[in-house]
Amino acid sequence: MIQSLDAKTWAQLSAFGDDAPLCIKTTDSSIDGVRLIDDDEKSVPYVTHSDSNNGLARFVSPKNYEFGSDDGGCITVGLDTQTAFYQPHKFVTGRNIQVITGESLNEDVAQFMVPILRQQMTAKFNWGGNGATLGRMKCLTVMLPVTDSGEPDYAYMAEYAQQKRDAMLDKYRKYVEAHVAELGELVEIPTLDEKEWAEFPLNDIFTVGAGKRLETRNKIPGTRPFIGATDNGNGVTGFVGNDNASKDSNVLDVNYNGAPCIAFYHPYECIFTDDVKQLSLRNYKNNKFVLLFFASFFAQQRSKYSYGYKFKEKRMLRQKLMLPVDDAGEPDYVYMEQYAKNMMLRKYRQYLAFLERDAEE
Repeated sequence: MIQSLDAKTWAQLSAFGDDAPLCIKTTDSSIDGVRLIDDDEKSVPYVTHSDSNNGLARFVSPKNYEFGSDDGGCITVGLDTQTAFYQPHKFVTGRNIQVITGESLNEDVAQFMVPILRQQMTAKFNWGGNGATLGRMKCLTVMLPVTDSGEPDYAYMAEYAQQKRDAMLDKYRKYVEAHVAELGELVEIPTLDEKEWAEFPLNDIFTVGAGKRLETRNKIPGTRPFIGATDNGNGVTGFVGNDNASKDSNVLDVNYNGAPCIAFYHPYECIFTDDVKQLSLRNYKNNKFVLLFFASFFAQQRSKYSYGYKFKEKRMLRQKLMLPVDDAGEPDYVYMEQYAKNMMLRKYRQYLAFLERDAEE
């Protein structure tokens, strides 16, 4: 059994330098987004100083290697955002990126070190005139577990990270297996191209409920999801202890402000900001799979709306939706439900197959 973090001996060490565990340098690419070369093949990670998606902004053409590149097996650091991520594959970067390497830096050791580096950078640096520049980073010290001789204990770090990963993967596997059992078997249904489709005003399909403004100063700490007009995190922008008339569950929300025309399904009880609307089916019981089927429709309409042309309720009610229909020409909710179930089953099985391949390797 591996020692706990509390039982392990730790020491404060210089992070970078001749006798330090890590080396840091400026990226070898540093490509401004407007200079990126575009073509049909998009297979190269373009890493920026974003704090999400492992710093990955998008995939770009291999032609961008002509600007330079960095090898995988390193940690990237955002100069002005104090972000740190492990990059397993060869990549190109945007501006203001530092690259950390080390002789003993494998994926497991890196995943152990990343939160330590982020914690130290957040405490010492900030956006503006005190960012994580190369000179400041070279002076950084970190607390690391050490061997009896006082050297960084890379074997311990790797084993600890591996145990954490194995525990999480086991948790994910059990979660997915339970959902596969719940969904049952794939059902043969017509493809989207084979179905008949018809146009319906949104007002014929949904009733629209309003969110309620909750100012930051009035938020009470708690565990209830608070849904904002964002395009990530399933719309959850925080957790509160407040209760108001917008409280709902098993419902679809759609942003009309902020990031307009983005929809998320919420099976849990939550409250909503006034920048989003809550949609419930008029003629069919709210259903997770049917609502997830609808969520993708709104994303396809997003290009029509912007901050200056908001997805307000009147426009929302007039918005036309192309839907699969049954023999009577009515929305085919049974088909939508099974289509979403089939999609989820395929994805769950794909994930389980990935876990099996990963375990064999």
